[in-house]
Amino acid sequence: MKIVLDTNVLVSGIFWGGVPEKILELAISGEVEIYATEEILNEYFRIIEKIGKKDKDLCSQWKMLLIQIVKIVQPTKKIKICRDPKDDMFLECAVSSKSKYIVSGDDDLLSLKEVNEIQIITAKKYLEMNR
Repeated sequence: MKIVLDTNVLVSGIFWGGVPEKILELAISGEVEIYATEEILNEYFRIIEKIGKKDKDLCSQWKMLLIQIVKIVQPTKKIKICRDPKDDMFLECAVSSKSKYIVSGDDDLLSLKEVNEIQIITAKKYLEMNR
């Protein structure tokens, strides 16, 4: 199943565990495909480094792992509908990759609920629906 992970879900899974970590485990095992654009991947790396600045090894390990498991797509359509324009990149990625879900904890994205038949849901809701 194709999904796009908002940065907050990704870093929550890396640094704090819980439900977001379970989604990362599904991606590592190949049960879920995470899609991102270069812009999203760069944001992932920037935030991982910012939050994990005291643990350089953990940051390096996750960056290398993400390079291996995240599938990169080029945005094919500009989208400008989110309250926070910086979040439009996740919508563009999901449309371009034909993902089924955007998994997010961001109210700006979650308030949209669905865009182009792509559901925007929390990590908890994603696991409930797909287990």
